[in-house]
Amino acid sequence: MTKISFILPYAGRRPVGGFKVVYEYANRLAEDDYNVSVVYPASLLFGERALKEKIRSILRFVYYLLTKNYKCNSWFALNAKVKEQMVWCLSERFVSKADIYVATAVETSEYLAKYKKVSNDKKFYLIQHFEAWFFSEQRVKNTYHLPLRKIVIAEWLEDLVKAEGEACTLIHNGFDFDFFTKTIDFPQKDKYKITMLYHILKWKGCEDAFAALAIVKNKYPQLSVNLFGFPKRPKDLPEWYNYYQTPDKATLNKVYNEAAIFISASHGEGFCLTPPEAMMCGCAIACTDIGGFTVVCKDDKTALLSPVHRPDLLAENIMKLIEDDELRLRIATTANDFIKSFTWDNAYAKLLKLIQG
Repeated sequence: MTKISFILPYAGRRPVGGFKVVYEYANRLAEDDYNVSVVYPASLLFGERALKEKIRSILRFVYYLLTKNYKCNSWFALNAKVKEQMVWCLSERFVSKADIYVATAVETSEYLAKYKKVSNDKKFYLIQHFEAWFFSEQRVKNTYHLPLRKIVIAEWLEDLVKAEGEACTLIHNGFDFDFFTKTIDFPQKDKYKITMLYHILKWKGCEDAFAALAIVKNKYPQLSVNLFGFPKRPKDLPEWYNYYQTPDKATLNKVYNEAAIFISASHGEGFCLTPPEAMMCGCAIACTDIGGFTVVCKDDKTALLSPVHRPDLLAENIMKLIEDDELRLRIATTANDFIKSFTWDNAYAKLLKLIQG
């Protein structure tokens, strides 16, 4: 039985879009009788850490081993056949031997490139973003030159890798059509109800989105927002925001369906997960014009796009969707049809062909 190990940069106990993609692939591989493991390190690049961080890493490792709190079962239904493993660090001697390894982040690719007991054609690197938020741009680009087989999830990432003179395989993410679905018909949706994802990272653009919504609220006092996310409810959030902290799928499906419009002001995404989920539930999308969105968000076809850092223009697009019923219904309907081609079956078939080859 072929053994495949996905190498993640940290524990999977909190919802992360990129982790969700890995778990989807892990589930399907396990169903096809591959021996699948997901590996988490307690410490990354241990030798370079300060003494205080080394002590924290030791305590974290012991805590995880005792509590098993590194697993993703609180937010993702991982197949029971998939093994989740906590290791001290990602050096080869600490990671169980596998036939195929898949790195999933900058640091994990740097470790995997040094593994000696498996040939380079069995080492893969799933690139889901340009990870320059923690690392220098040059360090990220250097990982594209590592002797790993690169997989990218969006055209803009494909362009970045090819610009470095390296080959890669494009595999778009799939989406959960068995669950996220439209339960309220397009014309029956409340056009004054908006939904969006809340995140504390600044590059997610929530402050810009809040500024845009304040502009719209000033013109349309009946506006209300269904906000959801993992963190606690933001302080000083106006009462016209309903906040759902870590909603389960049933609640999230309801949140999407109640709204006629989904928005995001993100400054950068590898690929988008929430806009497609909103599309599946019949929302019209207003979002920023970034590479990770434009895979599925086509301006004036499946979404209305505005530049990053321009909440005033995002507000204009939101108001267009409120004021023009024909436009809103056209955008929502076209998006709902378009997103149906992004299936996990298609994505998995491409991945399987790649690793078997």
